[in-house]
Amino acid sequence: MEMDTRDSDFDRIFSEYQRSVYNYVLRMVRERSTAEELTQDTFVKIYNALADFRGDSELSTWIYTIATNTCLDHFRSSSHRKSEKTDLLRPEDLLKNVSPEDFKEPPSAEDEVIHAQMSSCVLGYIDDLPEDYRAVILLHDLHGFTNPEIAKITGSTLENVKVRLHRARKKMQEVFSSKCSFYRDERNVLRCVEKEDNGSGDDA
Repeated sequence: MEMDTRDSDFDRIFSEYQRSVYNYVLRMVRERSTAEELTQDTFVKIYNALADFRGDSELSTWIYTIATNTCLDHFRSSSHRKSEKTDLLRPEDLLKNVSPEDFKEPPSAEDEVIHAQMSSCVLGYIDDLPEDYRAVILLHDLHGFTNPEIAKITGSTLENVKVRLHRARKKMQEVFSSKCSFYRDERNVLRCVEKEDNGSGDDA
C-alpha cells in the first residue's frame, strides 16, 4: 500500500472510528487521561499495520482487536510507561493535525447514542466488572459485535466468550437485584434507579 493511499485510508478510519474506540477504551481503563493516551497508541498501531491489512476480517473487528490488545498490554504492564519505537511513526507526527480535544469528552450526539443503549447507571456497574468480563459485555452490548467476532477480537475461543458474557451478566444481575429498580422509558429503553440505602441497623 503506497504512503498516500495509506494516509488517505487512515484519515477515513480515524474519522469514522475515533470516537467509538475512545469510548470503548475509556470504559476499559476507567481513567480519562489514560484512555486518551491508549486511544492515540491504538491509532498509531493501526496506521503502522494498515499496509498489512488484507481484509481477512471485518475492518471494525481488526480495529477493536488492536484497541483491546492495547488495553490488555496496559493492564499487564508494571510500569505503564510508553516505550520508544524508533522504527515506527511517532504519534506526534501521525496525529499532528488532530486536536487534543479529539481525545476528550465525546460530543453530545455520541453520548445520546450510548445512553440510548444503556443508562449511565448500568454503565457504572459495567465499570466495576473484571477486565475480561468488561471487554466482552462492552463489545457485545454496546458496540454490537457477535460472539464469534468477540472471540477473534479478544483472542479467545467462542466458548470462553459465551462463558464470560454469561458470567458478566449474572454478576451484573446480582448487583442490579440488590441496588437497582428497573423500568422502561417512553422509548422502551431499559433504565434503572438506584434503590435507597435505608440501612440495616448495624450501627445502632
